[in-house]
Amino acid sequence: MSTVMNPSIRGAITQRNPLTEVLFAFKREFIIVGIFSAVVNLLMLTPTLYMLQVFDRVLHGQSLTTLIVVSLITLFLFAMMAFAEWARSILLVRTGVKLDQALSKKVFLSSFLSYLNPSESEPSKAFGYLIALRQFMTGNGVFALFDSPWLPIYIAVLFLLHPLLGWLAIGFSVIQVGIAWYGYQVGRETQLTSDEAQRTAQKFMQSKLRNIEVLSSMGMLAPLYQRWQGLQFRALLQNGSTQQRIGLVSAISKFARYTQQSASLAAGAWLVIHGEVSMGAMIAGNVLMTRALAPIDLLVSSWPGFLSSKDAYTKLSVLMAFKVAGRDKVLTEAPVGRLKIEGLQARTNGREKPILDGVNFEAFPGMATVVLGPSGSGKSTLARAILGIWPDYDGKILLDDQPIAQWTRESLGVHLGY
Repeated sequence: MSTVMNPSIRGAITQRNPLTEVLFAFKREFIIVGIFSAVVNLLMLTPTLYMLQVFDRVLHGQSLTTLIVVSLITLFLFAMMAFAEWARSILLVRTGVKLDQALSKKVFLSSFLSYLNPSESEPSKAFGYLIALRQFMTGNGVFALFDSPWLPIYIAVLFLLHPLLGWLAIGFSVIQVGIAWYGYQVGRETQLTSDEAQRTAQKFMQSKLRNIEVLSSMGMLAPLYQRWQGLQFRALLQNGSTQQRIGLVSAISKFARYTQQSASLAAGAWLVIHGEVSMGAMIAGNVLMTRALAPIDLLVSSWPGFLSSKDAYTKLSVLMAFKVAGRDKVLTEAPVGRLKIEGLQARTNGREKPILDGVNFEAFPGMATVVLGPSGSGKSTLARAILGIWPDYDGKILLDDQPIAQWTRESLGVHLGY
């Protein structure tokens, strides 16, 4: 039998997901953060220029006045860089608060509404997903995304110092990007497996806690603990495997970073020995190359947070995209109370035979209508279908000859008892 979802509560994915719309509303804040990041990255060239001035001009000319002037200018630029760093951090913190305020009500309502959705949207964990998404979007991972586009500019400056330094930076950039990509591939699969194992253990525990009185009275806690311990041990093994792989990626990245620092210094020394660059250019090139690759290092260390936020975004998108179609009319007057059911058929997942099949009856105002039947015959299902909170049914449910599913829950709920 084909399953047809009741149109009154069918989940619909709009052209632009509600979560995407909320995030898009904060584009102005992120543009400002991008501007501050541009200022920070531009001023990151200050140490390089200062070293070149000190080694190639001050020491060569033995001019104390030049040293004082250059140092004061550098100090002023450092102050501007510190202010820009502080400003973008404060702005991201405030953006995080506004983002939480903009999403919390939507997530709250979607959490309740999505229980009508037969898909697996895990509404009980919605606020955990919201926290994970907010923390990543207002943390260091975002700084890495804003700083990474400046990598070509730093490499261009290194080429100006000497082509060998520029090519060396490109080589290590490719290595670091490869490590980051490998970390993403490894982390994505293992993190999903680890999270699924942890969720299984938590679901098992939560389902048993709801029956704690029965389990305790019948002395079932010991075997229950053994079953939970098996699930928990599997989750710990999966988590340990995930952390080991992520740790391996971090160790490889750290090895590449230390190698890059020594290699750039060695290349600069070789160029100085052959008279192709000055001592100041050697030291400045080493500092600049380290700075150029810093965003990539930050991206590697931010992969776990990125994977968690990506999963959180996907789950929240599914949860918030579910909506009740057709419930848009406001009931302005108290209904008379005539209820009519025609051809009601209610189904559930995993069961071929409908719970209710072809139910027809009328209930009139001022009369008590009693529904009798053995346990499991569908009395509760009928009540839920009448209220429009059963997710999968066909047929007509009319209140005063109008489909009950067309009214908003807020306007209809005050006239109902359940």
